[in-house]
Amino acid sequence: MLGAIFGISKTPKGQDKKRAKKSKGEKSVTEPEQQHGELASNKAPPPPTDKKLMRESAKHTIRRATEDWVSGHITTKECSAAHARAKHVLSGKSPREFRGPSGERSFKKMR
Repeated sequence: MLGAIFGISKTPKGQDKKRAKKSKGEKSVTEPEQQHGELASNKAPPPPTDKKLMRESAKHTIRRATEDWVSGHITTKECSAAHARAKHVLSGKSPREFRGPSGERSFKKMR
């Protein structure tokens, strides 16, 4: 007890490394604008990228085309064309690069 008051006590060599170091501020705050006690994983997710939105749209198009085909609203050819366009996008290619029977109306070439 007297050693603690007068500073005489010394930590044994083996326990020096085990002891926690003094903290200089809040260490649990790792992200900017993070509140004390709030988990870093609690932040809002980033907005989806254009590529991700396009992929989701292509997946939805495949489902919608199949549903329309089953219900009899579109023909097998139109359903196949929608699937081909969507698979082209899902493979990572740009929708503007799609060539082939797409089922879309054809525009006359501009001169």
